[in-house]
Amino acid sequence: MAYRCAVRSRCFQVMGRPNELGHARLGMIVSKRLFARAVDRNRMRRLIRETFRVSAGTLPALDLVVRPHSLPGEGSLAEDLRAALISAVAKCG
Repeated sequence: MAYRCAVRSRCFQVMGRPNELGHARLGMIVSKRLFARAVDRNRMRRLIRETFRVSAGTLPALDLVVRPHSLPGEGSLAEDLRAALISAVAKCG
């Protein structure tokens, strides 16, 4: 099952691949290069997990990997992540 698609938003890249489990799964890549302090990396992981948890009931059976690729600017980081998840589901699911 080599099918994979990726969606890039303002701050995140979301990669997805269909799975056969019947529910969505989440993976994260939060780099030390982007977030030098451990507290910032952990805060980003919590934000990604919480956004996934809120959206998990509506997600199809996908393996999703979320990777922040730039530091957040103005605006809501959670809304940007939610929009990236939705567009990844639309493209991959």
